[in-house]
Amino acid sequence: MNSQSNNSNQIDNDRQDLIAFVRPIRISLIENREGWNVTISSLNPGDAMMVLTRDNSFELATILCGAGATNWVACVDGPVEMGDANAIIASISSSNSPLAAECRMNSMIASLEQGGISAHVREYDDALALVAESFRQYASNLLNCNTTTPDLGLMATLFERGNEVSVRPIESEVFSTFLDIGISSSPESAAEQALVYDIHSDTWHGD
Repeated sequence: MNSQSNNSNQIDNDRQDLIAFVRPIRISLIENREGWNVTISSLNPGDAMMVLTRDNSFELATILCGAGATNWVACVDGPVEMGDANAIIASISSSNSPLAAECRMNSMIASLEQGGISAHVREYDDALALVAESFRQYASNLLNCNTTTPDLGLMATLFERGNEVSVRPIESEVFSTFLDIGISSSPESAAEQALVYDIHSDTWHGD
């Protein structure tokens, strides 16, 4: 019995030690004329586009990408001719609203100089899916295992206090059966709400 308890305590301690190596998360979610702009400090463009193209409805889409000072990837319905592609590339380089340049473009994701992504998407659920992926990765890194993705409805509740959320590892606690993630509306304020990941059932809950 003591051996099992010691092993459990060691696992808890190991998980808690991982917190020091996990990056904070800052997320902003703002509605605009073309849809939504979401910035997430912890994702990269490739992972983000993978989230948005898992649905079979994107199997006939064209994926455009570019590299340079900013790495970016865009998803466009149907085939894209060279002239259209050049216009899209120009709009991504010069516009704060790249989706306005092409009505068939569903999403455009660009890297940020300070790290993370800025994603322009037409659908609210796509924006929430990116938020959900950031929390899935955060929990997986803390627990050193793969976790399920939280429900989109649960992600929507995080923005009821405003259009920004912030997660600091120091406000995340790892226990033997669950992970408690503190969430605040700004990096300067203490956590005002929480997400709880239940390890045994592989499910997410609000506080």
